[in-house]
Amino acid sequence: MRRIFPVLVSIGMALAGCADAYQNELTRKTIETQNVKPENYKPDLLAFMKTYLNDPTNVREATMSEPTKLYVLDTERYAACLRYNAKSAGSKYTGLRDHLAIFVSGKFDRMIELGRATAAGSNSGPLQPLREYCASATYQPFPELEQLKR
Repeated sequence: MRRIFPVLVSIGMALAGCADAYQNELTRKTIETQNVKPENYKPDLLAFMKTYLNDPTNVREATMSEPTKLYVLDTERYAACLRYNAKSAGSKYTGLRDHLAIFVSGKFDRMIELGRATAAGSNSGPLQPLREYCASATYQPFPELEQLKR
């Protein structure tokens, strides 16, 4: 029995390693199938912004980049940079701020706030590559965001 136990442990560890490799491959394939380029993404994004902003009226200087594949916190996703100047809860404008809209399966999934629209390299941390990407992104006017109502 003492001779069989180490063999059984070794077999168990080998099988666990195979299961982990299979799970990683399955996760990679799932992410790849979810990376569908968003086509009609603005209505979803505008619906979210209407609830996300304290005061969705009178947003100024709204611009947005085209969705592009990029690595967002170690996962490749379609994402678009969004820059705007909105009112705070106190009805004062907060200044231009950058955000990153993340898309999964061609639909808006979530928003990452990147902070003030400043020169790249002013902050560090896990969001730094995203800040740099959005600092150099090609923005187009986003008038639909400026026309939101309550």
